[in-house]
Formats: sequence, structure tokens, C-alpha cells
Amino acid sequence: MRVIFGLTFVLISRSLIPAAEDLEQKLKRDDAPLPNAGAVVLSYRSAVSAIHDSVVTVWVKQWKTKTAWRVDAYDMTPDAFEEKNEMGPESGTGIVLTPEGLVMTNHHVVYGAQEIWLRARGSQMDVPAEIVGMDRATDVALLRARSGAWKPATLTNSDQVQPGDVVLSVGSPFGLEQTVTLGIVSATGRSEISGLASRLQDFIQTDAAINPGNSGGPLVDGLGRVFGMNTARFGRAEGIGLSIPINLAVKVADDLLKDGSVRRGMLGVRFVDTDADVVRELKLNTAVKGAVVVHVEAGQPADKAGLLPGDVITAVNGQAVTSRARFLMRMTTMKAGDVVKLSYYRASELHEAEATLMDAPSRALPPTLEGELLPGLKVALVDERLRNKLLLRENFHALQVLEDYKTSEGVLKLSAGDMILSVNKQTPSPYVGETAEKIMQRMMPKKSAVLLQVLRKSGGEVEIGLVVPAAAKK
Repeated sequence: MRVIFGLTFVLISRSLIPAAEDLEQKLKRDDAPLPNAGAVVLSYRSAVSAIHDSVVTVWVKQWKTKTAWRVDAYDMTPDAFEEKNEMGPESGTGIVLTPEGLVMTNHHVVYGAQEIWLRARGSQMDVPAEIVGMDRATDVALLRARSGAWKPATLTNSDQVQPGDVVLSVGSPFGLEQTVTLGIVSATGRSEISGLASRLQDFIQTDAAINPGNSGGPLVDGLGRVFGMNTARFGRAEGIGLSIPINLAVKVADDLLKDGSVRRGMLGVRFVDTDADVVRELKLNTAVKGAVVVHVEAGQPADKAGLLPGDVITAVNGQAVTSRARFLMRMTTMKAGDVVKLSYYRASELHEAEATLMDAPSRALPPTLEGELLPGLKVALVDERLRNKLLLRENFHALQVLEDYKTSEGVLKLSAGDMILSVNKQTPSPYVGETAEKIMQRMMPKKSAVLLQVLRKSGGEVEIGLVVPAAAKK
């Protein structure tokens, strides 16, 4: 473990379970269809009893950035607001998968956590946990409790879920542990919803109440079997909750257990939905629904398989594809080296092709910008690369001190690893369209004296005053 700011950073662990062993083999499943469909039920006490002991509250300690209006400001300009980084507890929910303590929750619940603790139903003790792996694209994270015996939830086939099915949501909204709400499945296959943590979307929609703190908790059927993992509420709307199908979540968790991450295969195409404008522009058959290829990367698997712009992909490995979102979800569980069978229409003729997927290239991040805030005071702008390395939250902004800094008298003022949160009340939080270079330039002191707000690597927040050497004044 590594200690910074006086807190223990959560390390992403490598699985102790042999890579050849599948998570699916360890899960408790019941895929039988619901009995007595349409029957009136006066109590779901038995369903709640079946799931309660398999739901945990996930407590995390993480840095939070709060924006406040400055008391000495008189207008709504950017300078009228100031940001403050604070360490605070947050809560979410988790689903117990195995007796050994593998727990699944949302990526956004634990991302940036310095400490993670699990609390079982009725327990007064919190058990520390570590991150096995996280997948931002689907908003899934897998944790491992460091001790204890756990009761795994019973999972069921989320492909069998239909609108109208009765559902129960269990979680810890606003820290209220083991809260149960009732609703129905409102729709399946919801996608293209902006503003959510997950990029790959195939949600189950429900009107069961889902609030902050429910994230990562189970959505269960009338028998207490888990078919979804709650992830979000749609904006501020009431009665529109979104849940990740458990089939997808478990597949992602299995990859995380084996490799610590999800390595997706790449086909090498760009595509859009078959909406009216696309159909008219490309003169497509209006009866055909699927993902329309608009660009094929030269030399990539789709190109080698013979796909062309204008082709409409309607099935992947025999499974129907009716939209761009459905195509993405069919492809998201496939890895480099997998052979995928594509059914597609070219003009009015149905064709089939096979493509061997390649490794998807990782997104290249620009190098972290470094500079001297004062002569001898070397700092780095905390960017996405540094936040990922230190597991800091996305909205954490600071300058990291790279080397110990002493005054001309030899007095140690700053240590390597300290975080400078503001310089003369200027924070490194970016304005709209502001580049890293401009942020660094804005942070350079322009007065003879400089006041730094510093987050010590050993813990605690202090203010430090320094005199700017004449040669360093801008």
C-alpha cells in the first residue's frame, strides 16, 4: 500500500484466483422463468428476505471539490467562485457475488476512493475492501472484501426481463441502509442517454425509486433474484431509474477478475442508426433496421471482411441488431482475437462475413505539464494522467510539488507530493476552453508575496506564505 496525504490509497489488486477459473462458475444462479405471472401478491417479504443479506453498503473516503460563492464577490464572473477540496465520506451499494467476498458495484461509486469499507446488513463493523478492477465504459467495478464470510446473491437471466415485471430495488439512498422500494420494469434496452457515467448503455428502466446511494445495488424480481444493478436516475425526473442488465455486468466483472481490466476487440468501423435521414440519404430499404456503416478503417478487421460504407449490420453472431446501441452492446463483450460473424444488407441483398477482432488502441493522453512556480519550486499540473495514476476524482485540480522546496535560508516549506490547491486564491480549475499551458501561466504569482493553500501529503491542509524573488515576478 502507498500512503499519501496521510491516507491509504486503494491499490488495484491482482486476482489471487487462477486465470483459468471463471467467475460464472462461482455464481449462484436461478434462470427459471417467473411462476404465476399475473397473480396478485400481497407481500414481497420473502423476496426481500432472499436478497437482504447479499446487499452491502459501500462506504468510501474520497476527495470532493465544492464550489462556493466568495463572500467578497459582487458579481457572477468566474472569479466570484472558489473551489475547495475536502475529504469526505460517500456511500453507495454493492452486490455480494461469492462467499469469499467478491462484491460488484458501480465504477462511479469507488473511483477516486482512498479507502473503501463494506458494511453488511445488521453489522456494526465495517470491513475494508480493495479494488479488483474497474470499467468506466459500463460503470462496473469489482471489489474484494479483505475478511469475512459473505452470502452471495442469487442471479437470474436479465434477457428474460419484460416490461410489466414487478421489481424491487435495495440499497442505501442517502446512507439509509437496506432501503427497499417497489416498482415495475418500464422498458428495456434504453440507450443514448447523455450525462451518465457509462458510455456503453443497454439499461433496464424502472419506476422503483432510485436515489443517490442506490448506485451499485440490486434490482430484483418477485423471487429476490438479481437481474440488474442500479446505476442512475434520469436527471431530476421521478420514477425513471436505470439499471445495468446483470448478464452484462457479470461478463464485465469476470474480465476484471481475470485481467483487472476489460480489453475490447476492435472492428474498425464507424456507424449510425437507420433513422429517416440516413435511410433517405443512402437510399436504404426502409424495412431494414440495424447499424449503418459510414466509414471503414483501411486494413482493419471490417475492411478485411469486405464491409463497405452503406452496409447495414443486422446481426452479430446470429443475435439481432436493430440499432447502433444494440450493435455496440453485442460487440462490447468480445475481445481481440475473437471471430465475429456479421449479417448485413448491401442494397436489398443479405450477406454474411467473418471478421477477426483486433486490440482496441488505448487513448493516448498528453504528457503531464511541468514547470516552475517559483525558482526551484517544481510542480506538475494534476491532469487526467496524474489523476488516473493516483486514483483521484475527475474534478480534483491542483499543482503537485515534484521536489522538496526550501527557502534561501534552508527552511523546508514544501515536500515532494504536497498538493498546491491555490495560489493567491487562484485555483487551477480550468475555465471553459482553457489549455493546460494557460492554466499554468495563470497560476504564476504576480505579486511580491504569495499565499499558497497546500494539502500536505502527510495529511492536513495549511496556508504557506512565500516571498517571490524579484527575478521571478511577472
